[in-house]
Amino acid sequence: MTPTAGTPDIASATRAEQAGRAVTLVAERLADPESVAAVASRDDNRDPVYDAVMWGPLTLANGLPGTALLYGELSREDPAWRTVAHRHLSAAGRMTGAAPSRGLFSGPAALLAAAQTCAGADGHYASLRQRLAAWVANDQLERLAAFRARAARGEQGVDWAAYDLINGLSGTTRLLLDAVDDPAERSSEVARALDESLRHLVAVTEPVEVAGPEGIRTVPGWWVPAALQVSDRDRRDYPRGDFNLGLAHGIAGPLTVLAAAAERGRQVPGLTEAVHRVADWLLGWTLHDGTGPYWPARAGWDDETAAERPRALFTRTAWCYGTPGVAAALHRAGRILGNPEWRAAAVRALHAALRRDETRWAVDGPTVCHGYAGLLAVLSRVRDGEPDPVLEAGRARLTGMILDCLDEDAPFGFRHLMRFPAAARSPVPHRALDVAGMLEGAAGVALALLPDSAGPLPWDRCLGLA
Repeated sequence: MTPTAGTPDIASATRAEQAGRAVTLVAERLADPESVAAVASRDDNRDPVYDAVMWGPLTLANGLPGTALLYGELSREDPAWRTVAHRHLSAAGRMTGAAPSRGLFSGPAALLAAAQTCAGADGHYASLRQRLAAWVANDQLERLAAFRARAARGEQGVDWAAYDLINGLSGTTRLLLDAVDDPAERSSEVARALDESLRHLVAVTEPVEVAGPEGIRTVPGWWVPAALQVSDRDRRDYPRGDFNLGLAHGIAGPLTVLAAAAERGRQVPGLTEAVHRVADWLLGWTLHDGTGPYWPARAGWDDETAAERPRALFTRTAWCYGTPGVAAALHRAGRILGNPEWRAAAVRALHAALRRDETRWAVDGPTVCHGYAGLLAVLSRVRDGEPDPVLEAGRARLTGMILDCLDEDAPFGFRHLMRFPAAARSPVPHRALDVAGMLEGAAGVALALLPDSAGPLPWDRCLGLA
């Protein structure tokens, strides 16, 4: 996948060749950070829900750390891409004041994730990584102190920032797991931040007693009360709070990070019990439809405390929410802790997801978060531990679906599809946006299409998959 002039002839190649050429096309279209910024930051390139331009220069979701991940991975096989990776890291580094710190996916932590991926076997960017790891550790310790102070005031419940993978403490804990094992990044502050973070995530999994009209109820510790919901809509939908199952913003994120800590031998008191507690709760939330088992996206207070589980709840067949993300976390935890029941449940649910009609997947387009690339990434990682023909066929099918979305006239090759509020009254159900980064952009699609016969790649950890 060496940088070349011209557009690859994709249509005439086999599927594997098509995937490789699509990756090359995306990599060449994203190669110049200034050109990327000019396209992605256009005023008309706006998220139709939040009315925000789809360009966060210092984010993994749609900015330069996300594009740098792609070039870091490409440079492992072809050193010609290393200068492009450097170009994107340098451009991102000049924008450290352009994004607030919100966990792994925004600010200096996002830049550290990119620098760790671009470091390669030769350990490039040691000084940069050392500074960023120290910053992430100190920021983590401050955030942990704030959560302890809130608990000391007797305030019940947590918000997503307390534990989620994208904006919360799970994602940055995953970075610290790598930092503490790297001589360039290791320090006493990094080690302390990792230890306190793991203890905090264990504590989040412990049950809590909450007073309500029907008396005291014992519920999981990751209960998000209405006052801490992220939007007015969520406060209306969950007037007594909810329990999030997803990998992006739910308890599946801490599950995979705690399992990764166990795999590294980074034990803290109660860690193994916490993994079992979360896994058992997720298995207890297995719902069924005519196709088979699935996991809902979120469960409200009344759903969790009812005598019986509801017959059906909203779900997606996506990385962020629904069966794929939960299955990935359960399977990873089952492999690391040697629990075949968790692994089998994950595979059964993925089989059912692949049988389910695609119109019921509630995913949109080729990108990672709630698109085909995220599902492909999950199937690839679970397939690593399960030589399963159904999963392998699913990977081939998803690869084809992604390649069908390739638009060589699009600036970055793939577009991010977003539903918008007026879609129900429109003949066009999506708005197609030009997004560059990993979670919502073309870089993430290319990353999911990379050959992975050797198993997980470093970027997978940003999705909780490694």
